Formats: sequence, structure tokens, C-alpha cells
Amino acid sequence: MAPKHIVITLLLLLLIGLLPGVQAQEAAEAVITPELREQLDQLEDFTRETRELDQMGSFELVFPSRDELREFVGELLLEELTPDVVSESQAFYAAFGFLPPDFDLVATYDELYSSQIGGFYDPDTETMNVILLTGEQELGDSLPLLEQIVYVHEYVHTLQDMHFDLAAYLEALDDLSYDETLARLSLVEGDASLIMNIYTAVLAEANPFGTLAQLLLGGLQAGNLTLPPGTPAILEAELLFPYLVGEQFVRALFEEGGWEAVNAAFDDPPTTTEQILHPEKYLTREAPQSVSLTDASAQLGEGWSLMDEGRLGEFYLIEMLDLGLRTLEAEAAAAGWGGDAYHLYTSDAGLAWTLATVWDTLADADEFRAGVVASLTEQHGEPSVEDCWTTEWQVVCLSAATTLAGGPDSATALALLGE
Repeated sequence: MAPKHIVITLLLLLLIGLLPGVQAQEAAEAVITPELREQLDQLEDFTRETRELDQMGSFELVFPSRDELREFVGELLLEELTPDVVSESQAFYAAFGFLPPDFDLVATYDELYSSQIGGFYDPDTETMNVILLTGEQELGDSLPLLEQIVYVHEYVHTLQDMHFDLAAYLEALDDLSYDETLARLSLVEGDASLIMNIYTAVLAEANPFGTLAQLLLGGLQAGNLTLPPGTPAILEAELLFPYLVGEQFVRALFEEGGWEAVNAAFDDPPTTTEQILHPEKYLTREAPQSVSLTDASAQLGEGWSLMDEGRLGEFYLIEMLDLGLRTLEAEAAAAGWGGDAYHLYTSDAGLAWTLATVWDTLADADEFRAGVVASLTEQHGEPSVEDCWTTEWQVVCLSAATTLAGGPDSATALALLGE
């Protein structure tokens, strides 16, 4: 997935979010007229009153240009995307069939973030950044509608930081699995997305056709109504999940216990994407079952080493199944997830991996296994040997106990399954 310090959201395919580490305060200082200041005060008042959070202290407000943003993003990617991070990410995506092993992640992230980000908040410097999106090169006496919506979203992040210390919250992500990272980010971005959409709904209720026209016109002027051509489905899904599904999660918490329940979640964050997809599992604190894997490097032979280990979670299992199934079928097959663990191995021979899963019931396990068989068969045809499918760059095998393994050949995959 993207570096854990890079968090963005999609608004009409216009990305806004958090970019810790970007020194955006170096952008040229904008002149805010009294008329604009009055509008910004109104946006902030709406956000504080709706979210029921007071502003505690001050923050820096910057309106960087698109060129300045590209420079900031380039510096951040250079810092975050070290060779080790890139190798690990490429292995992760390749193992589970999301991307080919030689996919250029760095170039894709650079194009995606530089062209699509509409705003971001940097908790390290307490700086809120709003990009001028709709053709305006300089600030005027008021923000266009798209920028207003971005402003509300980013101001929620500012309030979150003041009350819940987003810098510490994000720093903790470095030691978490992909699954738990995505779950925690869904709370942060779902919260901001809910308030942003409430603001949009209030405007639409007062002027439905005018609001829609402004949003469409603003999006066309910004040139960001679609993601860059060729953006892989897995990257798009990762971008959308914290904001679309995260908003549903936060809404469920609010309906259960108001903003107090949402605030409490920052001290007791969700730990799995299963809890985000099924908020009742967070409310009952259903934790994942422990799944352990032993290091099989020696079993694989000379030259193999364990590169990475972690947990996929329900989100990534759905995305893996969705490669060959319809989305509703993939979601049904991944429901009832109880826990999992994966290992990634590398050698001069290539990449190998194993994924062990556990399920709430035997029926859930059977449904997942059937889903895996159907998905792999749809993608790659009938098994090349029993319960093994040959893909473009690996062989994937499935055990009776819903454990998956992959490698450069069937012997490697079967060895990981103990067969």
C-alpha cells in the first residue's frame, strides 16, 4: 500500500487528506482579504458547531500552488519510498495478484498525488493546506465551492489534531499491519468526510441545482474528475476505503452514541478492516483470532529469506477475490473472517508467500475456499495440477485448510503448504 504517512481522500475523485512531513509552510504567504476571512470564519464556525469540537490554539493556513504541491510531494516520496519500502510493497502487491512484480509504484504515486491532491493537513507542522483547484491562480474575496468543501474537510483534521494528537496517532501506524493501518485511517478520514458531506448536503438542500452545477463545473476546471489513466484497481480501492467506508463507520458510531462515541474511538481505535466494514464488530470489540506462521526459509532451501510478515484482513481478502469474482460475491466469500497471517519470502529464484486464514464458522471457511477456487479459475483457467493455478508470474496453491501459498513453481508453493 502507499507509505503509511501518506493519507489522501477522494472527493469527486479530488484527493484531500493528510501529508505529514511536507514543509508546505514554505509556500508564498497568501493575502486574505477581510471578505475572504469572513467566509473562512463561517466555514470554521460550521465545522466546529457540527462536529462539536472547539478550536484549541492556532494553526498555519497556506494556499500552495499546484507547482509547489508537486515539489512537496516529490520530496515526500523521496523520503518515504526508500528502496526497502518499494521492494516490500511491490512484493506484497505481486504476491496476492494485485500488480505485476515490476510495476513502477514510485512513478504511479508521484503522478497520482501530484495531480489529484486538493488539500492536506500536516500535523507535524500544524499546517492546513488548501490548493486552488478551479482555475484561480490567486485568492480572491471568496473560495469557490470545491475549495470550501476541501477547507471543511481539512479543518476537521486540524480539530482532530488539537484534541486527539494526530501526529502520535499516525506515528503509531509504522508498527501496525496493513489491515490495522487502514482501519485506523478510516476513523480519521471517515470523520472528516462525514462533516464535509454534511456541509455539502446543507448547501444542496438550499440550492440543489446550483450546488450540483458548481461542483461539476469546479471539477471540470480542476481537471480532476477522474483518476489518472491506468491507476490500478487496488490503489483506487485503498484510496477510497477510508473515506467512503470510513464515513459509514463513523456515522454508525455517531448513531450509536453521538460525537462522544466518535471521540472515544480515537482513544480506542478500530483494529481491523472487518470492524470498519461491520461497525457492530467494533461496538462489540470483536478482535481477530491469533494466527501464527513459522519461518519456512530453511524449508524452501538455500538463498530464501523471510522478507515481510503481517495480516491482510477482510479488505484485502475482498480485493484478492474480486480479481475473479463480482464484488458482491467477493464480499460474501470474505465475510466471517476470523483472522489471518502472511509471510513473504525472496530469493534469486523470485518471490514466495504463504497466507493462513481462520474463520468464524466452518461454513465461512468453506465459502471462502469456494470463492478462492472460483476466483482463481475465472482468472487463470482450470488448475495446472490439483488445487494449483499457474498465473502470469507465479503458481498459487490452496490447501484443504484454507491456506494459500505461491511461488515461482508449484513445488515451492506446495512446500509452503507442507505437501
